[in-house]
Amino acid sequence: MADAAPPALHCANHPDREIMLRCNRCEKPICYECAVLTPVGYRCKECIREQRAVYYNAQPYDLVAGVIVALVMGVVLGIPAYLFLSRFGFFSIIVAILAGPFAGEIVTQAIRRVVRKRRALHMKWAAALAWIAGVLLAGLILAVVTGGAGAWLFVLIFAGLAASTIYARLL
Repeated sequence: MADAAPPALHCANHPDREIMLRCNRCEKPICYECAVLTPVGYRCKECIREQRAVYYNAQPYDLVAGVIVALVMGVVLGIPAYLFLSRFGFFSIIVAILAGPFAGEIVTQAIRRVVRKRRALHMKWAAALAWIAGVLLAGLILAVVTGGAGAWLFVLIFAGLAASTIYARLL
């Protein structure tokens, strides 16, 4: 007796493509274009969207709240950075390198507290950019009020390291 060949499978999204692959979660037949490689195997894009929807649980206003916190803290922490980083001379770069990640962690924890540890898809980008905008706004405020902000290079190092910490620590 000859073994009968299994019936050909066709992609659920592209019926003209014959395939040999199924989503390892829902068993839907998918082609390589529709498949997403995960650590546990190939999954369809719908299953990936469902999984992300459970992971990102932010309320609609959480992203706005995170941006406002980062912007305000950028101004609040940026003003002392401009004032004090110009006082250390050569050692200002060392102080900026050490203080930047610390400031980023403070901002990250403040954002987490305000949004009650909920996760938004683009929170890390939005908060990091709002932080940098806040620090630049602090420099502009000081430039208008005192006639000069000083220590721009050191403050930019400080702000960049804080922004990278914000980006890395927010989920």
